[in-house]
Amino acid sequence: MKVKRRIVKRGRIEIIPLIDTIVILLIFYMTFSRFSEAQRESALKLPESRAGDEFKMLPQQIIVNMYSSDEVSIGGVKCKVAELPAIIRNYYANLANTAPDLALKLKAGEVKPSIILRGDRKMSYRDLSDFMRVCAKTDLREFLPANSAPGITEVTFTAQEVR
Repeated sequence: MKVKRRIVKRGRIEIIPLIDTIVILLIFYMTFSRFSEAQRESALKLPESRAGDEFKMLPQQIIVNMYSSDEVSIGGVKCKVAELPAIIRNYYANLANTAPDLALKLKAGEVKPSIILRGDRKMSYRDLSDFMRVCAKTDLREFLPANSAPGITEVTFTAQEVR
């Protein structure tokens, strides 16, 4: 009795869909790396840090680039430290339109408003003190739970890692 052998088909790697996928991933990562770079400003020289945690931005955080108390930048908009309360309040007031889920979490107390300060290494302590005073006086209670503190209580400082 003769047994028929089955013909085994060998698998093939299709190269064209692989190239398409790689190009799409490349475009995706290049696009989102540009968005993260948009918050950074090249003229800002950060202080050096020998230890610290990896930076991870949360949606309720605002990045403030500060050169001095007269030169502050939020999202590319230049202003002075004295003008910050209005800009910060405007940002959290617009959350109901831009990110309603986040606005509800803020009102429920699940997340807190937070600022990331990227200060120039030549910035003086007085400039930093002015900035902290403005953060403490910025009243965001209408966007937060009823028993919340009036000012912004979470300010994170960033520094450049020494390699």
